[in-house]
Amino acid sequence: MNLTISKESLVQLSYLTSSLAQKKGSMPILANVLLDATEDGKLKVVATDLEVSLRSEANAQIKDPGKVTVEAKVLYEIVKELPNFPINLNFSKKSKLEIECGQSRFKINCVSPDEFPEVQGLNLNEPATIKNKILSEMIDKTLYAVCTDETRFSINGIYAETIEGPLGPNKMCLRFVSTDGHRMAVIDRSAEGFELKNSVIIPKKGIQELKKVLEESDAEDAKVSIDQGFLVVGVGPTTLGIRLVDGQYPDYKQVIPTETSTKITADRSQLLSAVKRVSLVTSDKSRAVKLKLVEGNLLVSSASPEYGEASENIDVTQDGNDVATGFSGRYLLDMLGSIPNGTEVTIRLHGNSSPGVFTIDTDPLYEGIIMPMRFD
Repeated sequence: MNLTISKESLVQLSYLTSSLAQKKGSMPILANVLLDATEDGKLKVVATDLEVSLRSEANAQIKDPGKVTVEAKVLYEIVKELPNFPINLNFSKKSKLEIECGQSRFKINCVSPDEFPEVQGLNLNEPATIKNKILSEMIDKTLYAVCTDETRFSINGIYAETIEGPLGPNKMCLRFVSTDGHRMAVIDRSAEGFELKNSVIIPKKGIQELKKVLEESDAEDAKVSIDQGFLVVGVGPTTLGIRLVDGQYPDYKQVIPTETSTKITADRSQLLSAVKRVSLVTSDKSRAVKLKLVEGNLLVSSASPEYGEASENIDVTQDGNDVATGFSGRYLLDMLGSIPNGTEVTIRLHGNSSPGVFTIDTDPLYEGIIMPMRFD
């Protein structure tokens, strides 16, 4: 194998595979990326951990076609530090991949491509189309609430379904839901021409890799299909296959409060800044932030035996009863950080011990629910 490729192209290809490829059990080959220089002037890359797989390609000057595998993270760390010149890749007979760029020279160890496993889940069969921008936004506004406990596999991902109703009769929406049992995020977006025949659970790692692919692409649309237990997404020259979670997602609709006795409407930036400041004196044992509403004034406060106390007053719009409650400061920051600046956030409550339902004035199809914390 012998080829020349631009630094920009090789950095992007190696970046997409760097976090996906990893050693797994008795298969150290999974830490490698497969490089395939083809006769049609493409350098193709493939990486997999058997649960998530990626295939992408870029134009290159192919002098000698061939295949080789190298450790993905080593390749990425080298390539991103090279000077901004064309990069030559040459696989020598001594099982070394020679990398030349400007005055830089590297020789890195290779493994035979015959050891690389056959990759599944990369077939885009009868795909539907969705805007890249919409898919990215839906991920950004739900990923933070995904459960990180891998033993709770049924909620260790984003639940996706298509439903009718939020936009009116006969109008389909794509819905994403995420929860870790203490908080939840729900977002709906118009999905004209896009329909999931069955609901699916997309695992967290797959979502994280999809987020990278979407961020790196200039394509306006993503093509999506479900094939033999995989979610397959094609974005430009990149195809990502994610093995879906085989489980039953809990009935999230039962968690969404239906009664409201208090509405608090506040400037998002003011509330976010206040929570950030009072959280500075919270400890690992108690990250609670108290919210006390009295006659249009919201007192945001916290206290811990280790550091002391903090409080800040915010003028808000109040509709309904006075209330005193509290939430995890980290959960509040995650929720408020997922929405844009320059918006107003509304918190709906039903008494001091009810979950808080957070919505924003500019996006009625997005809401977050946070369970309250108890105070001594």
